Amino acid sequence: MKFIVVLLISFYQKFISPYKGFRCAYATLHGGDSCSEAIKKIVLTKGCIGGYQETRERFKACKAANETLIRMRQRRDKNRCGDCPDCGCDCIDACSSRKSGDADCGSCDMPEISCDLPCDCSF
Repeated sequence: MKFIVVLLISFYQKFISPYKGFRCAYATLHGGDSCSEAIKKIVLTKGCIGGYQETRERFKACKAANETLIRMRQRRDKNRCGDCPDCGCDCIDACSSRKSGDADCGSCDMPEISCDLPCDCSF
């Protein structure tokens, strides 16, 4: 059974994945193996039944990574800094908090975005 699943995953990786137009969200955000490669390894080591829970966890993590990437893209698109060309901010909340004098960028919920000070964003 596990060899059939691995064969199907390999088929997907070779003939479908390269043409679908996007990459695994988990691998994009965190690096490392794509979900298909990770699931293939899980199935090879633990089998289909034994690896079921780990497979579910990986897909949940990939869904969370996709949601994070969507939020990052929305924030980036929302704050193109067209209204304040000297602003180097990537996070509009951090930019607004710096404008109000809060220098710690505490309102930015995206810790992966750096908050270089100062930032003058007059929206």
